[in-house]
Amino acid sequence: MGFKTVLTGTKFADTSLPIIRNDGILSKGSLFLFDPSHSMGAFEGTASGVVVPNVAWKEAAALMPGETAESLSGKVFHNLAAGEIMVERTPKKGVHIINSLINQTADRNWYVQPSSKIATYMVANGATHKFYVSLWVRRTRRGVGPAGSSFHLFNNPGNMFIAPSEGLNGIGRLNYRASDTNGGVVPHDRFTNTDINGVTGTPSTFQLGAGMMTSYTGATYRNKQNSLILYRAYIEDLTVSGRTYAEVDALDYALYQAAFAADGRYHGDTNTDPSMLP
Repeated sequence: MGFKTVLTGTKFADTSLPIIRNDGILSKGSLFLFDPSHSMGAFEGTASGVVVPNVAWKEAAALMPGETAESLSGKVFHNLAAGEIMVERTPKKGVHIINSLINQTADRNWYVQPSSKIATYMVANGATHKFYVSLWVRRTRRGVGPAGSSFHLFNNPGNMFIAPSEGLNGIGRLNYRASDTNGGVVPHDRFTNTDINGVTGTPSTFQLGAGMMTSYTGATYRNKQNSLILYRAYIEDLTVSGRTYAEVDALDYALYQAAFAADGRYHGDTNTDPSMLP
């Protein structure tokens, strides 16, 4: 385990010294990091209204003067019903969302809504900046499709930034990676990312979760959604950080592999079998 010592009131004259940030992925372009197993990203329970810390709030606040940890945090929303959708916290702090494949009578979901300040920043800079977006999940039961997206900044086909898709997509996508353990056989861990260059319209629906969200609502999408565990989600402004997609992809993927390796913080995590909710 690493240690960080804070020297209050101390200033270093050498500006070439490295900055020690609160997570190995962070840079001066970081906007959002959801990681409930992180000491600075922890939150309790799954109830609507629960505040979800943004581990990258300090970096984001440097790009949005006047914002705070509170204004850059997220909040839980959901539409739950017994027998139709189930949400639990796993022993390793992940959020497990189980969608019934036969019992849903309405648009059931559970999601974190990240700060609208971040969405506003991304849309305002979307025409000229490049962004990196990634998601770590464990799929515990495959839906029967059509399935909604787990992480998006979207309204409808005319208003997109991070566009809904089975993995991650985006306007002007330049690079993309999707890696599944076990060849994608459920259950499996999934790492997916993309870099985005451009924005269409004025998207404002910003969600991280599972179930029927945004335009993925109505009878067409009921009883068809994936069940999964949310572990981590990240957004970086590559134009500000000065890093390339390849650099952040390699760093992020190495962190993902370490987290799920035999001695990693997510290795051996357990969850309720989705078959308990047919």
